[in-house]
Amino acid sequence: MSDLVELKENAKNLSALIVEDSLTIQKQMKIFLEKLFGKVYVAKDGIEALEVYKEFEPNVILTDIQMPRMDGHEFIENLNKLNHKSRIIVFSAYGHSENVMKFLRMGVCDFIQKPVNFQQLTTTLLKVVTGKKCSGEEFDNELLKDLKIIKDSKAPITIINHYKGLPLIHEGFITSLENDSIKIHTQKVQTKAILEEKYTTFETDKAIIKVKLKEYDEENDELTFINLEKIEHSPKNREVLRVTPDKEFTATIFHANEKYNYKVGSLSTKAISFEIKYFDGKIKLGENINLSMGFNTFYTTSYHNTITHKERIDTKATVFKIEEIDEHTTKVVITFELNLSDKKVMEKYIYQREVEIIKEFKRITLDS
Repeated sequence: MSDLVELKENAKNLSALIVEDSLTIQKQMKIFLEKLFGKVYVAKDGIEALEVYKEFEPNVILTDIQMPRMDGHEFIENLNKLNHKSRIIVFSAYGHSENVMKFLRMGVCDFIQKPVNFQQLTTTLLKVVTGKKCSGEEFDNELLKDLKIIKDSKAPITIINHYKGLPLIHEGFITSLENDSIKIHTQKVQTKAILEEKYTTFETDKAIIKVKLKEYDEENDELTFINLEKIEHSPKNREVLRVTPDKEFTATIFHANEKYNYKVGSLSTKAISFEIKYFDGKIKLGENINLSMGFNTFYTTSYHNTITHKERIDTKATVFKIEEIDEHTTKVVITFELNLSDKKVMEKYIYQREVEIIKEFKRITLDS
């Protein structure tokens, strides 16, 4: 059975409303729809369309955006206040992804680009009259609903990742969405960083979402993520630069007559984070500790020789956050305030470390 025959069979007992200020287009669409629907109504703007809706409550509404007196956007806003049950299709010459996403978020089922392709219209109408769910309706979760709308409107999301602290920000596109996972396509350099870090952050105009990498489909160039979690603050708005220290960097915690040497995750001029396997909980949230950090900085002489300085910073610090990463690993963040001279030394180390990371990442990217 062809789409047109199936549409006619499903729409013969339904009604449709065309909202279009161009009388030529209005007439063309009316002729087409009268062959399919039991009853077809027309209106030249949103004001007329609201009156028609109140009297006849059509099952399907097809509306333009640009119209006099009341445009399509205002019409749908007013229609939504009436708790209508109509299925809405928007058609417009302005098919930018922002436009599509805006209308899908208002409950519109689909968006058709002008000039209207009647084959596409047939496919869209068939989906609508056979009760197939509109964009986002298949999800109960509001976050997933919105991500489905973004996918359907082909709008990009912002992907924010850090390779050893180096910020990487690129656009990405959602290729698939399930209740417990999301698939993304993005630029090669970002993909490489995500494969190294195993986590990343998405940002839409409505939410910031932290996710964990599940797998990478190299053939289709798709990244699959799980554990979608909304967070409050975007990592691209970090106040200070964070880096992963080099292998020579050491950090020792002194607390209650004990000393602890843990793996350092990241470092800034204000904080240090540790990734601790099988954390015993002896260090408590909010406790004051003593922190000792050792590292090397490099200076170039006038003869282009490099001199290595062994640095040591001792400071008082506070346990700021204790967060379980998985069943074996705990992240502990410790904050501190350095005096001016120690801060300058730390800034130099972080800057030099950033340059090293940039070079390292360029090598990895070229090798891949």
